[in-house]
Amino acid sequence: MSEEAPRAQRGYESLYREWEEASWSATHIDFSIDARQWGAELSERQRASARWNYAMFLTGVETVARAVTGAVDAAPDWSSSVFLAAQAADEARQRVFLDRFLREVAEQGSDRGSTLRASDHVTWGFRQILDELDRTGDALRKRPQEREVLAQVVVLTHVLIEGVLALPGQYFIQRYVEGRGILPGLSSGLAHVARDEARHVAFGIRLLNQLTRSTRDCRDAVVEMLDRVVPWTVGVFIPPHLDHSYVECFDFTLKEIFAYGLQSLESRISSVGVDPEELYLLARDDRSLSYEERAGRLLTLVEAGVIGDDRREPQPNREALEILFDATARTIDIAVARSLGGPIEWKLTDGEPWHLVVVNDHAEAKPGTAGTPALTLELSSAEWAKIAVGRADPRRALLTRRLRVHGAWPAKTRLPKLFG
Repeated sequence: MSEEAPRAQRGYESLYREWEEASWSATHIDFSIDARQWGAELSERQRASARWNYAMFLTGVETVARAVTGAVDAAPDWSSSVFLAAQAADEARQRVFLDRFLREVAEQGSDRGSTLRASDHVTWGFRQILDELDRTGDALRKRPQEREVLAQVVVLTHVLIEGVLALPGQYFIQRYVEGRGILPGLSSGLAHVARDEARHVAFGIRLLNQLTRSTRDCRDAVVEMLDRVVPWTVGVFIPPHLDHSYVECFDFTLKEIFAYGLQSLESRISSVGVDPEELYLLARDDRSLSYEERAGRLLTLVEAGVIGDDRREPQPNREALEILFDATARTIDIAVARSLGGPIEWKLTDGEPWHLVVVNDHAEAKPGTAGTPALTLELSSAEWAKIAVGRADPRRALLTRRLRVHGAWPAKTRLPKLFG
């Protein structure tokens, strides 16, 4: 990552020249040693993990390729259009590399079509992001003159997918195989891919800064897109059945990977002029903690079904509730909370109550009853968990009576202002 900042300062022509000088051949990579070592050097769990990881990688490359091809005609000038055309060639070459590895080494399918079908192991979070990219890419093809849509495509492809999501999956397996001197074809190809993607990220950062500085609408569109998709990123690297062995078999932990991804995410979005505090999910995280501590809190919420896969019904335990109420206390509107004239109580229908009080200039959330609350929110812990992370709209919960509010009418009218 250290090389990308100076790269992003370079012109598009310079980045294009680097593309010409760094050309490589996906068809010339020799996978014969990898094919022998696949069964001899890797355990059954390692093989399953590698198939899962690189199958998602291949699906991601397929989707990014479609979006980049559509962005060529929407580029703001000739030099950026040329670079995007070159990147489209990179994506095609990466597809060939991954397809060959999955078929010739990992024994997935017998041709390109069957390999892609056999590799359909995309996680819920990644599927949401790729579907969003397809929708936004289609919109750009129909309206190539709209700079706001171009900015959204670029932040998805170059910053989020290539700059954040591709890194952990590549790194944790690549470090393992390089350290043991195995799978030389895979290692060689991944090194080329990493250089390609560093160049793409540098281009994307430069183009996004150009677009967002030219008009406020572009910046607003980027923030809107990030706010929508960042919650899905948590669910991208959740292994099947939350089985940690998919990662630990390569000498990593999920906490390490989540910490790495979180740090990458905040670094990338900051590089395009977006403060992480502008995003709903990150604003509710305690950024005074280390990345490892924050990753541990995210994993607690993932394992409780609160974030990572909206198909799961939350089952928040005490630790998950502590995290959710801590986030609420740090992001609640203090002035509005103080104006209520008393504490707020959550009467959880399937667990112990919680309450929030304003102390001096900050709010504190604690388990237990509030004495005489100014407002009482009555709902299940699962419903509160979904509201707290933005999965459920509190207004809809009120209409469907999954949320009941008790208190004086003036206090009730301030409820929408409490949580932003």
